[in-house]
Amino acid sequence: MEQWNIVKGSGMDDAVWAALSYFDSVDPALAADARLGWDGLVEVSPPAGPTQHSVQTYLWVYLRHAAEGPDRAVDIARALGELLDRLGRVGYAEIARSAVTEELVRTPDDAVWLQHYRAATEQSGIAAVDTELVTWQDAPTGVERAIVEKIGETLEVATIAGEFEPSKPGGRPLGANAQAMRRRGVTDAVLTSDRGKDDSEAVLLEQLLDHRIELWSNYSAPRAELYLGLRGTLHEAAEPVYGCVRRLESFIGCIGDGVALTDAGYLPDELVASIANTVFPPAERPVHVGRELDTEKVLIVRRLLMRVRLLRRSAGRLVPTARTRQLSSDGLWRVLTAGIVGTEYHPDTIAAEVVLARMIVGHDVADVEATADDLARLLRAEGWTHSGEEPAAEHAEPLARTLVAELSALGAFELPEPADASRPQPSGAVATEEGKRLAAAVLRHRLLHTRYPSL
Repeated sequence: MEQWNIVKGSGMDDAVWAALSYFDSVDPALAADARLGWDGLVEVSPPAGPTQHSVQTYLWVYLRHAAEGPDRAVDIARALGELLDRLGRVGYAEIARSAVTEELVRTPDDAVWLQHYRAATEQSGIAAVDTELVTWQDAPTGVERAIVEKIGETLEVATIAGEFEPSKPGGRPLGANAQAMRRRGVTDAVLTSDRGKDDSEAVLLEQLLDHRIELWSNYSAPRAELYLGLRGTLHEAAEPVYGCVRRLESFIGCIGDGVALTDAGYLPDELVASIANTVFPPAERPVHVGRELDTEKVLIVRRLLMRVRLLRRSAGRLVPTARTRQLSSDGLWRVLTAGIVGTEYHPDTIAAEVVLARMIVGHDVADVEATADDLARLLRAEGWTHSGEEPAAEHAEPLARTLVAELSALGAFELPEPADASRPQPSGAVATEEGKRLAAAVLRHRLLHTRYPSL
């Protein structure tokens, strides 16, 4: 990373002032554009001065909207390139004058721009890449922006130090996948070990989680209420719990290397009986076991495992996927918490968030009326409609049904009274302590990976 002697308040040191003065003596228009570019760059740069990350962020994100049209944006970018060149920052100057920068500031369509922007940042080698721990917002703000800058600086230093070069002189260059893996490793290392300016603070990943809670809480008042009181539990949910994992491992074990399905596409009856007796503890076993279609818990878990891509159908058989054979218990936990709800912003996943939040605080999610009322209020506040009308409780109620059934099959709820054991769903659905941890882990994953809808 290149170091600068900059007074943040003025954005100007002697070298910059001298360069602009020279430009003004030979081409006042160039000087004016260079000054505009410099002031804008300083605004998005860390106190120590511009980095490759901040140069790219200013040119590729902010300049597109700050300039009065694409022609002016190109003029300012080129003028900034001349200034950076005169300051001896040749690499940064090349970015400012590049065809990539011109293409990005001239792209009018936001969706096309976003696609090209992501490709350009990935190609640059210093982008804070998405990992299993986090998915970055396209235009980070506040704490997230500071973390992204920190990771960009670390990747820039690592690049200069040759950490992405072959380990032996003259060796084969690292392939794109190998470089991406190393960048993800650097990103995760910064997130889980660095504490920012104050060593007494939480690691950056937990600071990012707090920022995302605040970010989403500002989206609507009902959402702010949804997250109220959950912060501590969401931080604790970084550590896995294994009861539901063991249940899924046991089910996958019953499938072995694969089993033939019936002509109708279901598991054979004898295997259904074996799964019911092996996977579920005695108090949760279905009373009546027959066809898979009629043995709800077995069918629910099998469909869940297929949905999160741990099992698949192949030539009339149900078989484990390639990654399933290599997964540790921790890996299976990550797959479950990432896949059971996912990261889309959609009424179905918003419904899931309401269920998860109510589980964490110990509410009965089988209280259909209360759950549906909370969900309908949240959907209305965030602008969703149902058939052109504001959603009401009766519209919202069906959305969370599948998730509640899946969580019940995973053992996330307190057991019903023995007399109700044959019911397909418990008469009440209050989460166990492990169920609360599972709910918190899924909600934590959404907060760290879902992109804010207005972006």
